[in-house]
Formats: sequence, C-alpha cells, structure tokens
Amino acid sequence: MKKLKKLDLIPKEQNMTAGIDLCGNFKQLFNVPKPSPGCIFLLCTRGTCNVTIYLNQYELKANSIAVIYPEVYFQITEQSADCRFFFVGFSKNLVRSTYLFSHTIKHTPYIFERPVLHLEPKVAEIFRDYMKLMIKSLRVEDFMNEIQINLTYSQLILLLGNIYQRDMPQLEPSHYSRNQEIVKELVRIVIQYYKTERNVSFYAEKMHLSPQHLSTTIKKITGKTLTDIISSFIIRDAQAKLRSTGMTIQEIAYSLNFPDISFFGKYFKRYTGMSPKQYRNS
Repeated sequence: MKKLKKLDLIPKEQNMTAGIDLCGNFKQLFNVPKPSPGCIFLLCTRGTCNVTIYLNQYELKANSIAVIYPEVYFQITEQSADCRFFFVGFSKNLVRSTYLFSHTIKHTPYIFERPVLHLEPKVAEIFRDYMKLMIKSLRVEDFMNEIQINLTYSQLILLLGNIYQRDMPQLEPSHYSRNQEIVKELVRIVIQYYKTERNVSFYAEKMHLSPQHLSTTIKKITGKTLTDIISSFIIRDAQAKLRSTGMTIQEIAYSLNFPDISFFGKYFKRYTGMSPKQYRNS
C-alpha cells in the first residue's frame, strides 16, 4: 500500500478506503492515542501487536479483527516486525448516516464491549477474502458507488454481529441493566459533542434524564463523575494534538471550544499537572 503520512485515510469523494499494511504504517500513525478518523476494521493476518481502544488494552494476533469507531481513541503500543494488517475504513459521515445507523445500531453494544475478536481460521479467511475484494474494487475507477459502499459497511457489521450473538450471548443488549445502557448511550453522545459541550445539563437533556439522575448513575456504574468522563476525552484530544500536530496551543484551545489560551492552559494543567507547552516539550 502507499505510505500513509496523516490520519486523513478516507478520501472524501469515496467514503471508503482499503489496503494492506506491509510496513508498519498504522503503528507510525497511532503510536500515541489519537481519535479514529472513521470506522476502521483491522484484520491481523500474522504477527502480534498490543493496542489500546477506548482506554482498554487488547492483543491482536493472526486471525484477530478489531473495530474502531469514529473518534474513539486508538493506539498501537507494541507491534512485532512481522505483523501485517488488512484494513477497510469508512468515513464517519457515512457511518453516522440515519440509514446505516438504524440498520447497525443493535450490534453497537457488542462492539463497544468487545472491539477485538479472535476469529476461527475459516472465518478469518472469509473476512480476508472480502477485504481483498474491496481493495481490488477500489482500484477500478467509479466501480464502487455510494450504495455499494453502504452495503459493504453494513455487511461487515452484520457478519461480526452474527459472530457476537453466536459466541457471546452474555453480551445480548437486553441483558444489560438500564444503568449500563445509560452509560453506553452517554459515551456515544460524549464522543459526538465533547469538543463543544462540557455542561452536564446538555448531556442530561440529550438523554431525557435529570442532571442529578444521570450524574448519580454514571458515578455508580463507572466510579467516575460525568465531568471526569467528558474531560478525559478533551484532555486526550489535546494531548494528541500537542504531540502529533503543528497546531499552535491557541489553535488547539479554539478547536476544543475554550474561550482563550489562558483558560485552556489552566484546564489542561488541572488534569495533567503540567502546562500544554510543558507537555508538548516533554
């Protein structure tokens, strides 16, 4: 595959990309936690690597597949020299479209709960062949239209959903408690709005709950306050931009909806113990 130098993996005119990582390119792109630019499917065909997806650590080995949703933080911490990936990526606009969201939402809890699956060899071969077909299809100009790309994404999600339901019935969404469902819904909404909204009341209104009920539930299930959860996304975003982009600190502050650099600096230091400049230079 061609060398990917930045996270803009998915051409806007296609809404989809696919390829084979032969040179450890993903490790270079995600050597620090960064939000996924789209929905990425990674199929490990050989070797091993350790990854972090939404704060949790996983090991990928031959026949493992990982699904990283848009704006979920992802990092490859270690990778063997012989590690190889097939990958397919879809734009976040496509994934969040009303049609696809409604047709795939029932599988979302499974994937958020277990974003990495270890497949049987014969099943992994099916996914590998399917991804090969996508790679070949994208090489033919104007061969993949929007409808076909939508169907490709749906097919991948539905295939994985069948595996989850067959092998892990304990993750059936109906078995989640109401409080666990609230936490999962909150995470989905925070991922969408954390750059612009930090008010507990905003999220409570979105979920049709009182701020007190939402805050109490989140604390009970996660052990964290709602403010802590929101700030964790903001700080990781800021850290990724400080380490991996040429954006000025002022630009980063504005991108996260802080009124000025001073307020951003105090907020960042409260959670990290150092100023943005100190973090960038550390």
